[in-house]
Amino acid sequence: MRWALTILGALVLVIWAAHLLSAWQFRRLAAGLVAEIGQGGTAVPREDLPAAVRAFARRGLSGQAPLAGRIRLEQAAEMELQPGGGWQAITARQTIGVSETGFVWEAWQSKGPLLLVRVIDAFTAGHGRLQVRLLGSVPVARAAGPEVDRGEAMRYLAELPWAPDAILLNRDLRWRVLESGEIEVLLKIGPSDAVVRFELDASGDLAVMRAEARYAGEVGGAALYKDWEGRFTDYGEIGGRRIPRRGEVGYMVDGVYQPYWRGRITGYRVE
Repeated sequence: MRWALTILGALVLVIWAAHLLSAWQFRRLAAGLVAEIGQGGTAVPREDLPAAVRAFARRGLSGQAPLAGRIRLEQAAEMELQPGGGWQAITARQTIGVSETGFVWEAWQSKGPLLLVRVIDAFTAGHGRLQVRLLGSVPVARAAGPEVDRGEAMRYLAELPWAPDAILLNRDLRWRVLESGEIEVLLKIGPSDAVVRFELDASGDLAVMRAEARYAGEVGGAALYKDWEGRFTDYGEIGGRRIPRRGEVGYMVDGVYQPYWRGRITGYRVE
C-alpha cells in the first residue's frame, strides 16, 4: 500500500511540474510576442490623412504629441462564445503597435484563485495567431495560417479608435472617405487586403466599425466567413488620451447583429 501511495505521489508531482512548465512557456510566448511590438518607426505625423480622420486622431491626443512606441491597455470584459450560452467575465491586457502594425491580446478567466482559461490572440510580423489553454497550460484551441493572418490584421484596424497615435503615425494604413461618408482603412496583407469601415457619429468620433467576410473558423472542414461589426462608446480621457472607454464586437448572423465581446478600458498608457 505504501509503495502505491509513493508512486501516486510521484505521478502527481510529475503532472504538476509539467503543468507549471507548460504554463510558464505560454507566459513566455506572450512576453516574446509583446517584445516584438513597438520596435522602430517615426514620430512624424502623416500629412496624407483625410481631414475627418486627422481631426479625430488629433482630438484623441488631448493636446499632446504622438509617440512612436506602443499602447498598453487593460480591459474588464465579458464574452459569449455561443448565442444564449451566457456571458463569462474575463480580464485582459493588450499591446498595440503605433508606427508598425501589430498587437498582442492576453486574456484570462479565473474563479477565485484558480485560473480556468488563458488566451493569446495576436498579430505580429505579418502573421496572426490564436491559442487557448485550459488552466493556462493545456492546449484546447489553436489557429494560424493565411486566413487567420487576415482576420487578425482586420482586428488591428478595427481597434484603431483606441490608438490615435497609430492613426497618425502608421504609414502602412491606407485611409479614404467613401461616397457613403464612411471612413475606410486598408492594410495590404498577402493575396487579400484587410479592410474595415468606420461610421462617424455627430461629434466626428469613430462610432461603428463594419467589415465583410472575416474568417470565423471552420465548419465541416470548410472555412466560415461572417460580416463583422463593432461599436465604440463613452469617449473620454484616460492615460492622457481621449478614446472610447467602452466597446463591443460581434458577427452578423442572418442579418442580425450578435455581439460576443463587450467591455471597458480600465487602464491605458502610451510608451
